[in-house]
Amino acid sequence: MEQKKSAILVVEDEAEVLRINARMLARRGYTVYTAENCRQAYEQLERMTPDLLILDIMLPDGSGYEICEWFRSRSDHPVIFLSGKGETRDRIEGLGHGGDYYLTKPYDPDELLAVADRLVKRHLQTMQKHRQLTVIAKGSLVLDISKSRATVNGQDAGLTAKEFALLLLLVQHEEREVSPYELYEKVWGTPPGEDIRAVRFHIKNLRRKLNVDSAEDYDIVSIYGKGYMFTTA
Repeated sequence: MEQKKSAILVVEDEAEVLRINARMLARRGYTVYTAENCRQAYEQLERMTPDLLILDIMLPDGSGYEICEWFRSRSDHPVIFLSGKGETRDRIEGLGHGGDYYLTKPYDPDELLAVADRLVKRHLQTMQKHRQLTVIAKGSLVLDISKSRATVNGQDAGLTAKEFALLLLLVQHEEREVSPYELYEKVWGTPPGEDIRAVRFHIKNLRRKLNVDSAEDYDIVSIYGKGYMFTTA
């Protein structure tokens, strides 16, 4: 599958500067959207969330600062300010409005490209780390921890809260048997005593909903006298 290109929105009222920056970023491999004023910028941002927002500050119908604050209220994606104001206080003001970087016109195009590349890469890496913390993929089986949902081949398995908690615990202890007493205590939150039939009942339903018997890349194995184990091919 072809990897999706990162999207950049460039907001700039100088037509030639906008054209040059858009062409330069497109040649770099980005999908580039453009706006010449605040109105067009808001219209674009209502339709999509760019991976990077490049903002001129002085616009004919408003300020890039206002756009950045509006964008910041909805997204943590990076923002670069472009401005003819190069005083230290101007840079500080730009960063105070939520910008990640401030370039003073005229700037070196290579610097703009380098900063854009760095900010987009950093943002994508952060998103990937966050996804790795909240999503566990085991072949065709995917656990979305934030939603307490498991899918098989992209289809929701329809697990109950306790079934998902059991599955997550087994997956987190992959290739190690987990006793029914440990499963009960961690999922139900109370000591099981001698009655662990609830675990057996939920594991049976879990295996059925995950189509374990026909799955080729994962399994939930019952180990006689010891408990259960999640394994992968």
